[in-house]
Formats: sequence, C-alpha cells, structure tokens
Amino acid sequence: MRTSIQVGRLLGIPIKLHFTFLVILVLFILGFANNSSTEYRIPLGLGDLGLTPLIRYTLSAITAILFFFTLLLHELGHSYVAMKYGTKINSITLFFFGGLAMMEEIPKSPEKEWRIAIAGPLMSFAIGALFCSVYIGLNALHVEFYRPAEIFVLVIGSFNIMLAIFNLIPAFPMDGGRVFRAFLATRMSFVEATKKAVLVGKIFAGMMVLAGLLKADPIIFILTGEWGYNIWLPLLAIFLYLAATEEEKATITFASLEGIKVKHVMRTDRTSVSEYMPLLELVRKMLEERTAEYVVVNDSGDLKGFITITTVKKVPVEQRHLLSVSDVMSPYDSIGRLISNEEESAEALKIMIRDKLEFLAVKDDKSGDFTGIITRKDLAIYIEMLSGRF
Repeated sequence: MRTSIQVGRLLGIPIKLHFTFLVILVLFILGFANNSSTEYRIPLGLGDLGLTPLIRYTLSAITAILFFFTLLLHELGHSYVAMKYGTKINSITLFFFGGLAMMEEIPKSPEKEWRIAIAGPLMSFAIGALFCSVYIGLNALHVEFYRPAEIFVLVIGSFNIMLAIFNLIPAFPMDGGRVFRAFLATRMSFVEATKKAVLVGKIFAGMMVLAGLLKADPIIFILTGEWGYNIWLPLLAIFLYLAATEEEKATITFASLEGIKVKHVMRTDRTSVSEYMPLLELVRKMLEERTAEYVVVNDSGDLKGFITITTVKKVPVEQRHLLSVSDVMSPYDSIGRLISNEEESAEALKIMIRDKLEFLAVKDDKSGDFTGIITRKDLAIYIEMLSGRF
C-alpha cells in the first residue's frame, strides 16, 4: 500500500505501518497519559497518580507500543499457521483498527481456513491471560508503588481479551466470520459459503453502526457500566462491510476462472511492436487498433520489454518525434512478467494484482516462444461473460 511504510521483518514477513496507525498511536498515548485511573471499570489512564508528565507520557508510549506489538503477534499467529500450510504471507500491516495479514491466497480447505482464522484470537487470549495473571500477582502485593505497573499490565491483558472476543464475532471478514465460512464450506460450495458468510457479516456491520450511534455500544458498557456512543464502531463497521464486499467479489472472480487456462483468454493479435518503431508510429497504431498495451520484441521476435499507453502519455508531445519505442519501454528483466499458455488464468490474475501489472506476456508451454498477451481487461470481459454461472 502506498499509504504504508515498511518498518521491519518478522518470520521473513514485511511489517508495515499504515498512516492511520500513527494517528491512533498518538491518540492512545495522549489518552492513557491523561485519563483518570478510576474513571472506568478498567483503569485507562495515569492522569491521577501524581506522576510527572515525563513519566506519564513515557509509560503511555511504552504501553501503546507494547499493545500494538500484541496486535502484531495476533497477526503473526495467523501467519505462522498459514505458512505451515504453504501459504505465502506478502506482508502484515497495522491500521487504526488493528492488523491485517496479506495472504497470497486464502486456503479453500475448510479445515485449514478455520485453523488459520482461530490462531489469531488464541494468541490474543494467551497474551491477555498472561498479563492479567501478572496483574493479579501485583495487585496481591498491595504496594502503592506498583500501581502504574498494575494499570499497565491490566490494560494490555484486558484489551487483548476483548480483542480476541471481538474477533470471534461471526462478522466476515473478521476471524469469527472466517471460522463461520469454513463451517459452511463443509456443507456447500466455497462460493456459496462465502456469500452466506458475507451476508451475515453485513448484518453484523449494520448492527455495529446502530450500536455505535444509538447509545448501545457494548465496549463502552464494559468500560463504564453505562451505555454510550462510540463513533469508532460505525467506522469499523463500514470498513468491515466494504472489505466483506470486496472479498466476496474476489472469491466469485477466482471461482469463475477455475479450469480456464491462459490460452483460453489470451490475445494473439495486436500483441507486439518492434523496439525500433518510432514513438509517433506507435501512437497511430494504438489509435487504429484501439489497443493500449504491447509487448516489445526485436527483429528475431525475442522479448525485450513492455509498453502501454500510460507510458506514452508521460512523454511530452513535442519530444515524441525524437524517440523510438526502446527509449521509453519498460525493459523485460523479470520472469514474473511471462506466463505459460497452459497456466491457469486465475494465476495470471493473481500475478497482475500482486505486482500491479496490466498485462503479462504469454509463452508457448512447449517451445517457450512468445505467443501472445493476457490483460486484466481481457480477463474482466471474460469473467463478465461467465457471470451467468453464478
């Protein structure tokens, strides 16, 4: 994501922070440093303990960073089990609402999916139990000096337990929703199970919006003993609704491509141009053929690069008569831009989505020669033609 920055790697997985994470991190630190320790059922602040501002903000920063590290452990729980099943994890990103492990592919095996989904909440329960046990131990000592430490461990522990419980709500695509889909997938097709799980998830999202706006938020009730408003709950519900909708579309899309090979969708005409072609001639060719992407080849037909209308648009009009295709093309330097005509078309789509590409060159499975291209646009049209199946 362009709005995320990578801060490190764990288990070989890139760890990223979304800009919204930085916002909520600052709010967490400010709130914990200034809230009263007796204002809520769970002490959510150090503001009334007589600590200096430096100590309060230092402890608050440590608490915030440790809590968000436990969110990372939650996602690593998912990721570890997924990798045990051979699923690649592209990255883990922390947002304002928590974390998200970006898996290259969600396993369609119900047993694998529910095990991956449940691993995160189990990790959060384990962390919560550990910190709450430490809190009980400190509280039993009855030493006033330990009060900041008690609040510190109680917040980490209770928040992780609430996180685990919240994630087990069957609101797809949360963990509980994925467990629910896995259960349904043992009794119906994966696509139908997804549709039903998404429907239930959308219903829960609607309930979350109402709970947040109609003074019926259970989180506020747990913290204060009274029902109250929570603007974050509707925002989270909207995100879950959109995420569920997108995953439903993606599931249907990839299901519709099952058994469809690249050779069934690829384009064999209007596919290549010479690296020596003048850029102005290429522009005319694009207009005449109504084609926006080409593979670039040399006189022997060897693959040299790729060029699209987007690339051409970046060249000032007054300079185009001076340049040829080879001057502005993207050079062919990665095997990832080439796919066999016998490969599944769903795999081609995954590659294009993952690498943010509009098309791939296609080689003949037997000879290895360039034979055409497959584009996201062609796949979208093909999927639309197949949509009647679903």
